[in-house]
Amino acid sequence: MLMPILSAAPTGPPAPAPQVVVAWDFSKGAQGWEAQRTTAPRVIGGRLTFRVMDGDALLVGPSIDLSTSPNDVLEVRLRAPAGGSFQWFWRSDRSGPFGGFSAERSATFVLEPRPAERTVRVRPGWHASPRIEGIRFDVPEDRPGDYAIRSIRILRAPPGAPVRPEFDFASGAAGWTGDDGMPAVAGRAGLALRGDGGPVQSPALDLPPERPRYVVIDATAPTSARRSAPVILSMGLRDATGRETARVAVQLRPSARSTVSVALPQHGAAPATLSLYAGNAGQAVLTVHALRLAMEPAPGDGARTPTGLELQTQPWSREYRLPIAPQRIDVAREAPPATRPVGSDYTVAMWYFAAWEPEYTWDGWGQLAERSPWRIPLLYDSADPGMDYSGIRYYRASNPRVVDWHVHWLREHAVNLMIWLWYPHVGADGRLDPGFFANRALETAFLGKAAVGGPPVVTNRFADTMPFAIMWTNHPPAHRLGEGLVEYIVEQYFVQPNYYRIDGKPFLSLWSAGDLISAAGGEAQARGLLDRLRATARARGHAGVYIAAVHGVASRAQAERLGIDGVMGYNYLGSGGVRVATRLVGERTIRDQVEDFASQTIPGHEAMWRTRSSAFGRDYLLATTPMQNWEPALREGSPVMIDHTPDIYRELLRRAKAAIAERGLRRFVTIQAFNEWLEGSYVEPSTQWGMTYLEAIRDVFGAPAQGAPR
Repeated sequence: MLMPILSAAPTGPPAPAPQVVVAWDFSKGAQGWEAQRTTAPRVIGGRLTFRVMDGDALLVGPSIDLSTSPNDVLEVRLRAPAGGSFQWFWRSDRSGPFGGFSAERSATFVLEPRPAERTVRVRPGWHASPRIEGIRFDVPEDRPGDYAIRSIRILRAPPGAPVRPEFDFASGAAGWTGDDGMPAVAGRAGLALRGDGGPVQSPALDLPPERPRYVVIDATAPTSARRSAPVILSMGLRDATGRETARVAVQLRPSARSTVSVALPQHGAAPATLSLYAGNAGQAVLTVHALRLAMEPAPGDGARTPTGLELQTQPWSREYRLPIAPQRIDVAREAPPATRPVGSDYTVAMWYFAAWEPEYTWDGWGQLAERSPWRIPLLYDSADPGMDYSGIRYYRASNPRVVDWHVHWLREHAVNLMIWLWYPHVGADGRLDPGFFANRALETAFLGKAAVGGPPVVTNRFADTMPFAIMWTNHPPAHRLGEGLVEYIVEQYFVQPNYYRIDGKPFLSLWSAGDLISAAGGEAQARGLLDRLRATARARGHAGVYIAAVHGVASRAQAERLGIDGVMGYNYLGSGGVRVATRLVGERTIRDQVEDFASQTIPGHEAMWRTRSSAFGRDYLLATTPMQNWEPALREGSPVMIDHTPDIYRELLRRAKAAIAERGLRRFVTIQAFNEWLEGSYVEPSTQWGMTYLEAIRDVFGAPAQGAPR
């Protein structure tokens, strides 16, 4: 039996209790907090209470002026109608499209569904920004209901006295704190780290003059949550400001206790604190019995070097690839061959995201090339020097030759409807500004206009080959209502001969009913705008408009109040449950929401199909999700579907087809998406997957046409 590394090393004084830095007690009123996309907040029973109709709701706090600390903790005491991922955001200024808030300045916590009021704390790690000017609190998407918040506080633990870097956790974990800033608890066996939990942080370290060269760890690893994945113990080294200066990781043998010695980097500032967490353990527990920094490795262990594993890239290795990548296609030299269309007696609708332009500098080709360079589309353009990122050639979405290839592939694989994500903005004069670069491909490459936002055209070159529709993508910052919006939709899109219709009416997808209500000023005003859209369409000779909402409509009664005909889905993330997996990216702790495609994604889809079709009948347009992996976006709460393959997606499509028949739904199915590259949702041909996802769609829905798709 292994003896502990240390017999009775001092573990340091208890962690200092956090002190209140800023507090909002809502028994005293709203305290300057404002709600967006909710009912007007009211103070009831000492709580700030509001109702969410659409889950994409948030609270924005008043201005503050706070100098930050690594020991800061955000706390909320709340009652929520459902579980899910809640997010904190903070800002140091008001620049950018979201008023200074961004995914890079955010932290997430996940609540299990319980009706009781509870207090939740999270360490934001915001000390990279020296000062904070304001904070925001977001509720989970698609979680309507009544929320009540008793208080919001910012806490700060004062730094404790430095201790020797020797810890026997069998004697306790005094001075160590969890991701919530509260004292960590060690059991009789030692310090327990869950793979789906956050890191724990040591007290300040009192290092000897000669810097230690090894970390010696006595730990027991659990059986890995995924048999093919190693169990990883990661340690971050932080300087006196709380900035992570280095990270080491070691692979442990599952189901075994072992002593390992890992060489520490000998460059940069001396570590002032340590942070520990378990990778790939899932909900299992990795137990650290003892830990010390030392000049020599443990006797008989032999010095191990760090694995060099970047933990944020390690989960991405779950993405499968073809054994041999297909040859890429240069659109500057090669046009698509003659198309051999595959018919279908279903409407097979592909969501199409066309923002891949040089202006797309936040989640575009540059970030894709830097963070997940194996996600490479088959198409590239050798004649466009602006499309070279980190040595990888890509394409411009508004290149007509690119759209030619895309339509060619879709038609050959039974896809017969493109739903384009359309982003309306508002100019300084209050009028609609349709010129956002993500709309360029639709208007110039597909419809053949001279410029985005220019005069309408009577027809387009795909009029006889590819029906299309638009999704009014009205999430921020495209949520404001500009003068001339309804006229633009009717006169630019509905007039096209290949604009898709349901029940003889032009079909319009609406991203968020909640955002429409918020922008219009209430349900009645939102209904008035949709009525005006229908009246404008009728005045131009159309039978009306069939409007289907993606988010924000929970019941048939609400749909009727708003004048919305049906509902649909973009994707069904987390509908079958998730587990939280933590990773470190620089100074940030990111918590991904991981779901297994076979055991969670497919049952989750089936549950959504049952619920939505029971509520809306034939006016539910069934949705499917081939894959998702947002890890390269480096956002809090990123959805990550694991073990997705074309074969298992083919099974999901078969079940979708059966559900449509069993429930008497319209023969209509959506696929999300053709080209959401950074979010890891793309069936567009690639060097990673080839045509395999499109082939799965063709195999299930391709059939000789038996009348026009409905």
